[in-house]
Amino acid sequence: MAPLISTYLWPGQVHFGFGAAGYLGREAQALHARHAYLITDPGVVAAGLLQPLIIALDSAGVAHSLYDQVVANPEGASVEAAAQAFLASGADLVVGVGGGSALDTAKAVRLLAGGGGRIAEYDLLLGDKVRPAPSQMPPMLAVPTTAGTGSEVTAWAVVTDPARKFKTSVGGPWLLPTAALIDPELMLGLPPFLTAATGMDALSHCIESYVSTTDHPLVDQMALYGIELIGRSLPTAVAQGSNREARREMALAAMIGGMALNCKWGGACHSVAHQLSTFAGVHHGLANALMLPPQMAYSQLGSLEKYSRIGAALGTPKTGTLRQQAQAAVDSVRQLSADLGLPQRLRDVGVTPELIPAMARNAYLDDSWATNPRAVTEAVLAEWYHQAL
Repeated sequence: MAPLISTYLWPGQVHFGFGAAGYLGREAQALHARHAYLITDPGVVAAGLLQPLIIALDSAGVAHSLYDQVVANPEGASVEAAAQAFLASGADLVVGVGGGSALDTAKAVRLLAGGGGRIAEYDLLLGDKVRPAPSQMPPMLAVPTTAGTGSEVTAWAVVTDPARKFKTSVGGPWLLPTAALIDPELMLGLPPFLTAATGMDALSHCIESYVSTTDHPLVDQMALYGIELIGRSLPTAVAQGSNREARREMALAAMIGGMALNCKWGGACHSVAHQLSTFAGVHHGLANALMLPPQMAYSQLGSLEKYSRIGAALGTPKTGTLRQQAQAAVDSVRQLSADLGLPQRLRDVGVTPELIPAMARNAYLDDSWATNPRAVTEAVLAEWYHQAL
């Protein structure tokens, strides 16, 4: 039998902590950038979160342009428009600022600027027909303003195909941001709903990576620590948005979740959650919060020991049988979501029974389930939707 090989994909330079945004100027200088192109959404601009970044660039003598038209769940047309604007600006550095949508858009801009073509040509599901990685791309700095996707340290951009109502992943190790500046200071004003939804997104990354069938013992310990951080800090971050330690720990957990996804992929929760965004416009983090309990309840049989450890990391006593401890993890996640004030049923976010067959078909095409600890079928995925309805 051939030896089992574990391949670890780590991010490049990461600056983490309060004040990290102030490193933007020096990082731009280190890359010999003359003109930075800030890619973000209107909410980030309105919240004044760009100010420390602009100050840092000005202090370093680096010019900047702003693209603030990022949309939620970015589609091919929107990222291609952003790429054209970047090329027209003459900038030589991409800076993504915001949540997952802004960072994914920035990655897609970087990719298109170096490789040309249409973003759909880089869809990983195309297999050997996928457009090859570009030989050169502009460097990219990632500055998250939410503690959720971990996109600042992941190697893929997620782009929606509206015609197919399908989320596609583009990229690979070569698309990792050149550096990430993770500054919890930028997250202190995040509203409770977004704090809760993005935090549950980070939790789904840590849990699904931890129980993934991909063998990465080093990453397992990181992911379990991320679960512990979220269990103790997310309620505080939602209830006390200005609590600096809770924000710091959530930013750290989101980074851990992103790094874990790099190495271990995800799971079937993401397969079903993606469809809630494309078919019903549900926020990605909320979609994961809604679908994580049914996915965990079904999948626990494939990894009882690990699910029992998840329960312990979330603060549940290790009592009863292994199966009871694993079920306690499911109950803890469901209770955490309820405590955060998030909707608990699909019907509460605009999902109707009529959508389920098409969502289940697309969910089965979404290969995130490939590393799920228990095998799934399209019928199983449909049943999860019915359970959550």
